[in-house]
Amino acid sequence: MDTHYFGTLAVTRAFAPQLAAQGTQVAALHVGYMDTDMTATITDPKSDPAEIAAIALDALEGGEVEILGDEISRQVQARLAGGVAALYPQVAPQPATAN
Repeated sequence: MDTHYFGTLAVTRAFAPQLAAQGTQVAALHVGYMDTDMTATITDPKSDPAEIAAIALDALEGGEVEILGDEISRQVQARLAGGVAALYPQVAPQPATAN
């Protein structure tokens, strides 16, 4: 929490006034695993960081505020409207069957 939440919040608060004065564009980039040292031991499919960067830059130029960098992100976004059952069907309650 200290690093990933409070640290990010503190940096955001520190720089927000300066960034707003110059019209900095802010966007959310959603991506699954990228092929980096951090994911070296993960065997699931990974995106090429250079491709994700190109996608992000193109989207920023287009004024996008939410950027879906890969297929996993597109699938997750599509399932969000279906609630937990759509995201995690393995834990969704099963309908009762008549005996």
